[in-house]
Amino acid sequence: MTNINSISEQDDNSSPRGRSLENDFKRIINDERFYDIALECSDGTVNGCKVILATRSDVFHSSIFNESTKSNNKLSFNDINTTAMKVILEFLYTSKVENLKVDNIVEIYYASVHFDLIDLQDHIIEFIQPLINENVDIGKKLLSECVRKFSLEVDNKMVHILVQCVAKNKLEKKDRDSLSLEGLRYLLKKTFDVRIPFATSEFNIWEYSLMKAIRKVTQSNPLVEKILDDGSFFSTCEPQVIEEIKNHMTTLIDYINLNRMDAKEIKHIELFNIHTIEKLKDVYCSIAVNEESGFIRGIPVFRWKNDNVDNMVNVCNDGFTVETVKLSAPALRDFRGREVTGVVRPFVQPKSILGDLVFKGRGVYEWNISIDKMYKHIYIGICDINENLNNDFSFTNFPFNYRHGWVLGSDGYVYHHKTQKWYDAKFKEGDKVTVLLDMKNSTCAFSVNNIRKLIVSEWEIPSQVYPIVSLGHGSKITITY
Repeated sequence: MTNINSISEQDDNSSPRGRSLENDFKRIINDERFYDIALECSDGTVNGCKVILATRSDVFHSSIFNESTKSNNKLSFNDINTTAMKVILEFLYTSKVENLKVDNIVEIYYASVHFDLIDLQDHIIEFIQPLINENVDIGKKLLSECVRKFSLEVDNKMVHILVQCVAKNKLEKKDRDSLSLEGLRYLLKKTFDVRIPFATSEFNIWEYSLMKAIRKVTQSNPLVEKILDDGSFFSTCEPQVIEEIKNHMTTLIDYINLNRMDAKEIKHIELFNIHTIEKLKDVYCSIAVNEESGFIRGIPVFRWKNDNVDNMVNVCNDGFTVETVKLSAPALRDFRGREVTGVVRPFVQPKSILGDLVFKGRGVYEWNISIDKMYKHIYIGICDINENLNNDFSFTNFPFNYRHGWVLGSDGYVYHHKTQKWYDAKFKEGDKVTVLLDMKNSTCAFSVNNIRKLIVSEWEIPSQVYPIVSLGHGSKITITY
């Protein structure tokens, strides 16, 4: 069996003392000759050196020099496990950590908060940021663990970042993800009336919450799908199943705003008999007098649709950026071989791309588009949800057949099908264009670099629209929040 001293000797040979303060203190962590205090954790004991701990941490300093600790050389930390405590010691001894993993990061962050180690907390945030940006389910997992470890009242930098991460990605009722019911409750509570980017409509939040409640009661996929697809099927379930699902939903419904839904959606929710009759009556009254809120909380987040059917369009940056391939077409020639100029060819026309969120209801919304690259023209705005983007090109309708919906062109004109109007709002590469959509009054306006223009009075916006851009080949734009 290898002893501590032999390990120390090997370390001495590879890195003599005095050359690296970090390496010298790292040796002490596992050298029992320096142990003079026991740190009793939730699942075992970790030993340490009082001098280093008291010097490096105010919390340890206060505890170590407490009269009761002086007599028995023990400290108890019932809410911190040994894995987290070892990382705390590693950081206090060397100012570095090397053992951060998704599976232990919440426990370590909890310990860093307990010991008030701000630098370690920042290091942990830097560690998780790229992970949750790449995989939102990691964010859902960590948010659930944070709520479980801290409480529903937790308020720290880690949960702020995790809430923002989960909020800006759609919650899909068909997904089996890592967000717990408690994590979902915390998310809905913290975003209920806050202006942060949010990607899920209120009715879709309801559907997602119902899915979570059902899966808490049963893992039967056919049952889950039947209830989600046909609300009337819910009443045919076993009474105990119905009651348990209702109990889980009751913890969430205070953070789901029915006033953000339309009459058809409320009618669907009625089938589950979870809300009181008085509550539903109030919602219907609000709808009747046009007092309902916008369909989504916070700042609506959408991404560009990527159907992978057009190799001339590339959607990237987690769906927020879209660019079109720049083409170099051969010259057109007539039957005598002479070059034909002044002819607009179909394949060089702008490509139209839709956002993945339907704007509806009676809210006021805005979103920003950054012009990263521009070739010829770009058109930005909205279009009807039934707009046909696949109209065949024809010289008869050129240039109107690629200007879909209600849009602002980079040339400073606003367009709607065959009508156009000077709007005095030209934009170019490097500019920021903002779409200002008022669904309550069925109006739309634009701003360029925060210079807001008047609403386009001639336009009457339909009840449901998609965001849209039409890009000249070689152009690139990004949604910014």
